[in-house]
Amino acid sequence: MKKRLPLDGVRVLDFGWIFAVPHATAWLGALGAEVIRVESMRAPDLVRFLTGTDGVIGPNLSGVFHSINFSRKSLALDLSRPEAQEIARRLVQYSDIVTENFTVGNMQKYGLDYESIRRLKPDIIMLSGTPLGQNGPFARTVGFGPTTQAFAGLCHLTGYPQSFPCGIGGTWPDFAVGTAMVFFLLAALHYRDRTGEGQYLDLSMAEMVTTMIPEAMMDFFLNGREQSPQGNRTPSMAPHGVFPAAGEDRWVAIAIASDAEFAALCEVLGVPSLASDSAYAHLPERLGNVEMLENEVAARTRDLDRDELVRRLRERGLAAGPVYNTHELAADQAFRASEMMITREHGESGARAVPGLPVKFSAIEPDYRGAPRIGEHSDEILATLLGMDSEEIARLKEGKVIF
Repeated sequence: MKKRLPLDGVRVLDFGWIFAVPHATAWLGALGAEVIRVESMRAPDLVRFLTGTDGVIGPNLSGVFHSINFSRKSLALDLSRPEAQEIARRLVQYSDIVTENFTVGNMQKYGLDYESIRRLKPDIIMLSGTPLGQNGPFARTVGFGPTTQAFAGLCHLTGYPQSFPCGIGGTWPDFAVGTAMVFFLLAALHYRDRTGEGQYLDLSMAEMVTTMIPEAMMDFFLNGREQSPQGNRTPSMAPHGVFPAAGEDRWVAIAIASDAEFAALCEVLGVPSLASDSAYAHLPERLGNVEMLENEVAARTRDLDRDELVRRLRERGLAAGPVYNTHELAADQAFRASEMMITREHGESGARAVPGLPVKFSAIEPDYRGAPRIGEHSDEILATLLGMDSEEIARLKEGKVIF
């Protein structure tokens, strides 16, 4: 008999798109929630057209979409139509959680803002994710990862000392924020189950990112100091960074926390005398001469095989790891043994591997289902939840209210 999952019986009406909210609700779906993704055929999620599969682009072929939209159903509505908005409001009455990350004002325009939907279902939980929150002078700001990182203070700290401000690449804020959304939604759900009260969660992506740079924030508020980019360095370790290995574009990451560890590193690199050199013997000297130290380390690592060097450093209990590209990561024994990648059917693209939850539960098995085709479950949702018959559904399709 299949075990119950933690969120069995919880229904999420998800108006989210792009990365953060879909990432969050995929995880809720894997933990048992019934997630209904409300999509627009007139303005589909742009992620449905990213990357494609086997080089072919299509709304049901995006590998990125598959990876963050598993374990859910898809309902395609034209929310610009009053009849579609009414369908959405009716679905709210059968839901526990509503999620969205439109620009501020859009949900109100559809009559789906929190004040409106709580009149339909007083204990509803609603989460809105926006770049800079629902209120304040910049509330209606449109933003993506790079602008959110910049506003949050992160780009001022990342990059190299003599370079211009840099983000940390990819769409990192979205996935970090999506993970946090799961936490906040579960807290609100727990609160509702104890008190019977729903609530509204106004999440600013920029504030979320700022919480991830506590060192810079506290150094400013407690000491009045402004931190600056340090590249791969840190003020508490040396050496601390990535160093070249033999071959083309091969690198190894090394972090040395103590004098004893530095002595062990020097032995592995074949220069034990470096550990007693007055310029490097203790952490303050290593930090004071860090550029010269990094050149000394790189001069030894560049002739060594990366993986063999990592193995020898790990044998000595040192923190070291290869700098992998995606191909190398997928082939790594530890990564393969993690079982994080799961294979599921994805409509038009067939069976494909996507990342599941990065955790192993001892008592439950997450419910992974492939990402839906756009509008794949429209008929099913309207028939089972709203009791519509086939004639009414056909009429709505004919009128392009649903798809």
